[in-house]
Formats: sequence, C-alpha cells, structure tokens
Amino acid sequence: MVVVSRASFVLLAIALALGAGGSARAGDILALYGGENVGTAGAQFLRLPVGARGVALGQAYVACATDGSSIFWNPAAIMRTPARRNAFLSHTEYAAGIDLDYAAWHQRGQNFGYGIAGGMLRSGEIPRTTELHQEGTGQTFRADQYFLGLTLARAMTDRFSLGGSVKYYQENLDEFEVRSILMDLGILYFIGHGDLRVGFAVRNFGSDLAPGGEAPDLPEGYRQPGDFQSFPAPTSGSFGVAHTIALAERVGLLASAEFNHPSDYSESFRLGGELGLDRRLFLRGGFETNRDEGGFAAGFGVQTGTDRFDLRLDYAFSDMGTFGVMHHVSIDLAPLFGRKPR
Repeated sequence: MVVVSRASFVLLAIALALGAGGSARAGDILALYGGENVGTAGAQFLRLPVGARGVALGQAYVACATDGSSIFWNPAAIMRTPARRNAFLSHTEYAAGIDLDYAAWHQRGQNFGYGIAGGMLRSGEIPRTTELHQEGTGQTFRADQYFLGLTLARAMTDRFSLGGSVKYYQENLDEFEVRSILMDLGILYFIGHGDLRVGFAVRNFGSDLAPGGEAPDLPEGYRQPGDFQSFPAPTSGSFGVAHTIALAERVGLLASAEFNHPSDYSESFRLGGELGLDRRLFLRGGFETNRDEGGFAAGFGVQTGTDRFDLRLDYAFSDMGTFGVMHHVSIDLAPLFGRKPR
C-alpha cells in the first residue's frame, strides 16, 4: 500500500512539473523530440478518437474515461466504471466519405476485469489514377483498416488500478496488407480528495509496420526496391488529471487536463470541461493545443435509465480546420440486472 501511494505521488509531481514548464520543457524532460519525426509513423487510424464524450472534452480523457470507451483511452479505467458491465458503440463521419466505427464490451468484478473492442475505418471507393490518367482510369480501390483487441485489468487497491490491451491490426490497401500486434498499458489512481484522479496510458506500441509480400515491379527507368519500407507504430503517451467540482446540490463541473506526447509529433496539452445537470444532461467543451489547424470541440450528452439499464447518448463536433467540422455520436449502455439505476 505504501509503495503504491509513493509511486502515485511521484507521478502526480511529474504531471505538475510538465504543466508548469510548458510544452517545450516537457519535451526536454521526456527527451522524445516528436517534432523532428513528423510523418514517420504508420497506422494513424489507431489514433483517431472514439466516443463523443472524449472528443467533446478535447481528448483530455485518460483520467476520466470511466465509461464504455475506457478500453480505448485507458484500459485500467474499466475497473472504475459505475456499472459492472458496459456496451459501447461509436460512429464518426470524417471528410471524403470516410467513416470510423467502434464497438466495445467489458465486464468487471471487484478485483479483475476484461473486455473486447474492435474498430473499422472505411475509406469508400477511391478512384484509381495513373501518370497518364490523373482524373481516374474508371477503376476504384479501397483502403480499409481494422483492429480487434482484448483487455485485462486489475484493481490493486480501492484507488489504484492497472490495465493492458493486446490488439491485432490490419490495413488493406488495394491488394496489399499490413498486419501487426500492438499493445496498450494504462494506470488510474484516485488521490482520495473527492473524485480527484490521475491517469497515465501508453498506446499502440509494438513492432514496425510493413506490407506483406514482395514490392510490385516498377516501370523501366525506376530503381526496383528489394522489399517494402517499414514504419514505426503510432505510439503515444498521455498523462492527465481530472476532478469534479460541486457547484450546487445537483450541478457539477468536471475539469480535465492532459499532457499528450506522440512518437512522431511534438507534445500538446488538452483541456476539457463538462457541466452536469442533475446527472441527466451534460454540456461539454474542450481544446487541444499545438494543432496546425482546428483543435476546438464541443458537445452534449443525455443520460436516462430504468431498473434494468443505464443509457447515455452523446454527440460532439470537432473543428478540423481545412477538413471542416467532424460529427461524432456514441451510445453507452450499462445493463444493471435488477439494480436501481445510478
């Protein structure tokens, strides 16, 4: 118990140091220099956020993802969901007819929890072009991506939990395929002051990615490569703090802050806030710094329930700059099996 407490206070001290020192200083502490590696990682689909609530909070969600989307944001958080079972569905409409769908299910006991999650990015039909047919040859191809993951978590104490996920990733680009096994690790700790908590997660770490098979033959005059070039996995680390402030008897304000550092870009700070009214209506807003374009997000959620389940419907929109506004919807369903709703 003492070891856990000391480790948690060390993590909290690091988070405060990163916040006080600004993004450049945080980069010196971590020594990752992500800004010098822009565009070097593959499988960016795995970084696309899921769940309208997390998006609306500016993705500052590693410390407060205690719902059905926790497998994606912080696998340790499945031990802290209000209900012992959660089903989650999410849909996002991106630009150029690209859709992202995500589904998850998890179940937990008092000490252990497990879950399964899957996602799919559908590109739609893409016109095939060549040097001589830059407007298209009349043929099309697809560039779809998928993943399927298994999550295990354990509550070490009544405040401290650990979790990890193993994911199978596959990308189909025309007749070529990329396959890989990647992992996530997460920590969630409740300090003991109200619901103040800190969360840490490292996502998508594993071996380099490369298409299988042999590289296609190139026209005469081009140098023929021996095999495909490989790319690092889209690893990222996040450290966040969240706390709910009671404004009135049935009105609360959730504030969340997060430091995020991807392996192939410079670090950023994420800030989010959620105003909860009678635990039924939620108004949200968030922002992420260090974005070339956009960064603002907002949304709302509505929660209801019966003696059999709790249901929350969420919507969010996010500003993507040149790509316009993206729309996100999600459903969080918690079967209660005869217990009264929260």
